[in-house]
Order: sequence, then structure tokens, then C-alpha cells
Amino acid sequence: MSIRTIAIPLAAILLAGCASAPSTQDPVPWLDSQYQYDPALVTVGPQELFKLDAGLQAKLDEPAVRNVPLGLKLKRIIDTIFDKDRKGFSYRAGHSTVAAQTWRNRSGDCLSLTVLTYSVARTLGMSPVMQEVQTPAVFGREGQFDVVNQHVNVLFPHIRGDLMAESMDHEVVIDFEPDFAAPRRGIPLTEAGIVARYYNNVAVENMAAGNLRAAYAYFKAALQSEPSYVSPYGNLAVLYRRSGHDEEAERLLRYAIGLGGNADVAFHELHRLLQDHGRVREAGEIERKLEARQAQDPYHWIGLGLAAIEKNDMRRAVDDLEHANDIAPGFAEVHRYLAIAYARSGDIPKARQELAQLENMGGQFNKIALLRRKLDRLEHSSQ
Repeated sequence: MSIRTIAIPLAAILLAGCASAPSTQDPVPWLDSQYQYDPALVTVGPQELFKLDAGLQAKLDEPAVRNVPLGLKLKRIIDTIFDKDRKGFSYRAGHSTVAAQTWRNRSGDCLSLTVLTYSVARTLGMSPVMQEVQTPAVFGREGQFDVVNQHVNVLFPHIRGDLMAESMDHEVVIDFEPDFAAPRRGIPLTEAGIVARYYNNVAVENMAAGNLRAAYAYFKAALQSEPSYVSPYGNLAVLYRRSGHDEEAERLLRYAIGLGGNADVAFHELHRLLQDHGRVREAGEIERKLEARQAQDPYHWIGLGLAAIEKNDMRRAVDDLEHANDIAPGFAEVHRYLAIAYARSGDIPKARQELAQLENMGGQFNKIALLRRKLDRLEHSSQ
């Protein structure tokens, strides 16, 4: 997944999230002088983010690619990006790149591959929709920060397809994340919205590397691109806290929480800030609000279940995932993770039941087949 949120021993950062901002005065206490703000530090403009490599553009201009029916154009896109054996591009988390660079690298995170796919499809006269899709919180490392990765992909409405995509009633989602693909409708993103997410990612990368001036410039660019995007408010608060501007950070965190959406990271950081200042009662109120949100959030429990699988604690994983299923029984991915947890705990019959549930819900055939083969091997080896 490629949109990053940071939850750190000192701070917390959020990279994805979309909500409607109140139409009030600018909520950001900008500190331009303290960070020696220079807009020229943002070296990628919106047009450059989506601009295709010249060689790729020439390939797309060929009649054999451009002058084909709509459904075949989708296949051409998949063949172009992933090659006919589906091994042309690799998923690589941790760094977001512009479309042309992603093409030259032959790899990218989900934001990079989403931008490239969208740009290719738009060039071919299609109507792709970039979207943000909620997934379990998955942690990685970015310098001294723990990074929470969130997710974007591309929806093609009014079309059917297969291969790297999941077909859903004449809609296709192309998803790039190998483990946490989310082939369903999410929150549609405008080009300005995806630009804001790109800037936010670059800002986090710079902050983790200690380049605070550049981080500040990119956070500001993200909020200028899409003021309703919740993540940079919380992330900028992390930057402010690192520089001792806790009062301004608190204002940003409370604003981020007020926007709604995925504000758990802002809740965590505000709780930490209040504790650091000895405001125990207020910290307790924030903690209770966060716990109440998480209690009814299936993705919170899915995240806990995945963390337990990572720690090889299958009993805890099953409990957490079953709780997620109780909250949201229609989530296909829960059954996939439950199948894995039950299989690793040695309960092959239960794992097969979960796979059957997943298949009934229209889960991705290739992943179901792979899990079924693994179950067959496990069952055979135990006999």
C-alpha cells in the first residue's frame, strides 16, 4: 500500500484520508519563517506527475493500441504495464514516483502504479477513476517513524475484464498491492486529490530523512492542492512537534479529527501530546473516543489479526478476525485472512470453510486457488 501515515514514538503521521473540510478561515497555523518556506522546493508540478514517458506515449499512439474496442483497451493497458505474463512491473512500497519515472523503474508503490495506469487509460480515451480504498492498517518503517500504509487503486466503470483486475457487475478494479488488494468501490479521487497524496508521501519521506524544510514545503503543497485532505494536517502536526511547536500542532490535530474520516493517527498523536503536557483528563477523553471508534471498526480488528499472524499467534489472530467478521460479515478479505490463520493453526477444515465463504462472495480466483493448493499440501503432509 502506498499512502503513508506515521505513528511514531514521538509523533503520528497520516497519509491517506479524504473528508469534507468546513468552509472557514485557513485552519493551518503556518510557520513559514521558522521553516524558511520556499515553494521552489516542490520540484514536481501536477502536470509532471501524470505526464507519460515519451517512449510509452509513442507506443500508446500506435493504431494497434489506440484503435481498438473499449474492452480490448483494458487488456492493452494491462499488457502494457504488466506484460502478457503479468510480470512486467513489480510492486515496491516506500517511495512514490511520477508516471514517467514509474515506467522507467518498472516498479512502484500503489500510488505510483495508480498514477501510471490512470495516465495510460486517459491517453487511450478511457474514463478511469482513481480511488482510495480502506484497508487494514499495515505498518512499515520510514527512518525513525512507524509508517501506516493506506491504499489507492484504479476503477474502470462500465467495463468487464479479468487478469490483474477484479470484475464487479461491469466494473473492473486494477489493484497492485500483492497482499492487501481491495477490488471494490472506494472514495473517488480527483487529480488534485492524488497530487495531494503524492505531495504528502514525499513530505513524509523528507521528514523521515531529516529534511524538514522540504517536508514543510510539500505538506503545504498537499494542503493547497486539496484542503479537505485530512492526512497532511496530522502529518504537519508531527513536524511541528519535532520542532517544539506543540500549541500549533494541537490546533492541527484537533482540526484533523474534526474533519472525520480516518483520523485514528491524529487521535493517537493528540493523546500523546496531552499526556506529555500532563493534561491527564483530556488525554483520557481522547483515549475513550479512540477506543469507541476502534471497537466498531472492522479494519482495526483486521489489523490486529494481521499483526497476530505476523507474530505467529494464531489463536489471537482468529479471535480478532472473527470479531471483525462479526462487525462486518460482508468483508471478503476477512475470510481470506481467517483461512490463513486457521490453516497455520492446523485447523484445515475451518480453513476450507473460510475459503468456501470467500469463493461464494466472489473473491479473487487466483488467490483462492493458491490458498487451496497450500491447504492441500498441508493436509497431505499431516497425514
